[in-house]
Amino acid sequence: MGAPMTYAKCTREDSGGWQARYRAALERGAGRGEALLTGVAALALYGFRAVPAAADVRVVDVLVPPRRRLTAPPGVRIHHARRRLPPPVRLPPGLPAAPPVRAAADALRDVLDHDRTAALLGELLDARATPPAAAATALRAAGLHTRPDVAAALAALGPAARPPAETRARTLLRTAGLPPPLWHIPLHLDGYWLTTPHAHWPRTGVLLHLTEPPYRHDDGTVAHHNALEALGLHLVHTTPRQLFREPDAFTAAVRDALAAAPHGPAQARLRARPRRKRVV
Repeated sequence: MGAPMTYAKCTREDSGGWQARYRAALERGAGRGEALLTGVAALALYGFRAVPAAADVRVVDVLVPPRRRLTAPPGVRIHHARRRLPPPVRLPPGLPAAPPVRAAADALRDVLDHDRTAALLGELLDARATPPAAAATALRAAGLHTRPDVAAALAALGPAARPPAETRARTLLRTAGLPPPLWHIPLHLDGYWLTTPHAHWPRTGVLLHLTEPPYRHDDGTVAHHNALEALGLHLVHTTPRQLFREPDAFTAAVRDALAAAPHGPAQARLRARPRRKRVV
């Protein structure tokens, strides 16, 4: 399980201090044009409880137009809009911010914790009246939908928010007559969290991972997968392109992996545990 959710309180830094930092970050991102606060900084101004208070934010995320090339100074992180900046939302104390759904997508780039991801998305949907489909679209546009913690949060929203690749995989497995896997369920080894695959088949040691290549070597994906394979678990990798263009190869890979099971540690050491909802 991830670290418990904590709620930030005010720090010793006065409001003028953090406001000055936010305005300086916007000025650096704007250049001769416009810039918006995004990520955790924007969510703090929106009043999200799942992020630090505005004065506690140490890295200010700024959204700029797609072709603007900037070198971010310490304490500032630059994000680029795909086409154009969204309409700004003016937040107290008069700072322009990206809409909540875009700010949440940028914040999640640096959140690699299941509980925090679920809490942030839950607050986005419950308190901000963001439709699940809109949240799912924003996360896919940001390239976050294949990350297991984000995929698990999207799965909880139901079929309307399900990524097309997952819908395709579910259909292929069902029509091929293969055993149905568990989707987005945390897998524990000796009582400790091991991984949350997109899908896995209990008692077989076969895990399914849907991803867009290439892997980012700086986000821990490769090292994590290497660790799983070192335990003897069998990872079936596929991409959305392969699912739609080579469906028979996908189902054959799963069928062969299941036929050669069990893989990995003794099954008594592995447990699939649905994540409990956090009560706050």
